[in-house]
Amino acid sequence: MSMMDYFQPSNSWAMLAAHSATSGAVGVFVIYIVAVLVIAWLSSKMIRSKDFLNEYFLGSRALGLWAFALTFAATSSSGGSFIGFPSMVYSHGWVVALWIGGYMIVPIVAMALLGKRLNQIARLRGSITMPDVLRDRFNSPLLGTVATLLIVFFMIFNLVAQFKGGSVILQSLLQDEPLFEQLSQWFGHAISGMPFLGEAAGKPGYLLSLLVFALVVIVYTAYGGFRAVVWTDVMQGLVMLSGVLILLPLTMWSVGGLDRATREMARMTPPNHVLLRLTVTQPST
Repeated sequence: MSMMDYFQPSNSWAMLAAHSATSGAVGVFVIYIVAVLVIAWLSSKMIRSKDFLNEYFLGSRALGLWAFALTFAATSSSGGSFIGFPSMVYSHGWVVALWIGGYMIVPIVAMALLGKRLNQIARLRGSITMPDVLRDRFNSPLLGTVATLLIVFFMIFNLVAQFKGGSVILQSLLQDEPLFEQLSQWFGHAISGMPFLGEAAGKPGYLLSLLVFALVVIVYTAYGGFRAVVWTDVMQGLVMLSGVLILLPLTMWSVGGLDRATREMARMTPPNHVLLRLTVTQPST
């Protein structure tokens, strides 16, 4: 069955397009994607005009303190802060905030105690990446290789959480859009015969969102290099900061204050462990 077989709704294409065009969610998403790709394109132009390695991996070491600070904040305050942490507070209470208190030590140590020293060593040695710094500082190619393998290994776990979080948010943003539903149906049919997907094949909307999210991230990262990553992080950091400043007081006003919200959360029941009893009427083979 072709893709067009799925695109035969009772309404016309014009009505479907008009509905999607007027959707705020789709509009914001499209604007965001366009902005990210424009930043990547501008960054790629600077790569061609400067030393490739120094510009692609380090942004020519000329991006400034505030850009790096927002990049660090946007990278740290990602899926775990906006998805995982609220769910943990709901399940375990405000005591989980102690985790955030401890996590604040990480940027202080990384930026104040290690960052300046690592930057000095990298400039003196002409190092590009962290494995390069360790390799050149201790004159050990083996140490640089081990550092590279450790970074790749541990980043896999971090990226799995980020990509899953991005897919979940994107799916929840677009799940009521008719065009997204149509695309999900077609995509589900296209991947139905792929055994390696397992149970995930039954979630075409999630997989489609994951594919779009992954492609956008990979394109702007690989095409624009470090400068594109930093400036997209700056944009995202400003979005997150403004979102928190706007939504936090509105949320507190909507629930009637922090005290009432805490009491309501205490009365809510997080997911319970249940006893499931199965009755078998005939002996199973």
